Amino acid sequence: MKTFSIFLGCSFLLASMLTNLSTEPFKYKYEITSETKNAADIYKLYDYKEKLIDIYNANFLTLSESEKEKKLILHPELFKLDEKCRPYYISGTIVVLIGEANGVTISGDLMENSCDQTVIRTKIFIFDIFR
Repeated sequence: MKTFSIFLGCSFLLASMLTNLSTEPFKYKYEITSETKNAADIYKLYDYKEKLIDIYNANFLTLSESEKEKKLILHPELFKLDEKCRPYYISGTIVVLIGEANGVTISGDLMENSCDQTVIRTKIFIFDIFR
């Protein structure tokens, strides 16, 4: 009975360690802040988000982890989506400020590799009605 309880305890410990290792499927994140809280600016955030994800996928998805980190630190200007944008890279997060950045902020995760299957391109369709 004693060996069974030790085995059971070790099994729970191992299971908890494995779940802690897999809780962070995405290392890199993004944050985009709109210029104002105007509905048109908020709607534009989703266009900026799509562009940011496309740029990330084209330039970073195939790189090794160390190469990604170096390129993100050295070249945040890759995420300068237009003349209003100010991109930064801060501890695992790509931050894009649009204009004065007094508006709404959206954030999310970026794929670590091409096999990640979590939905990252969610969109609020209510804005399409008013477009």
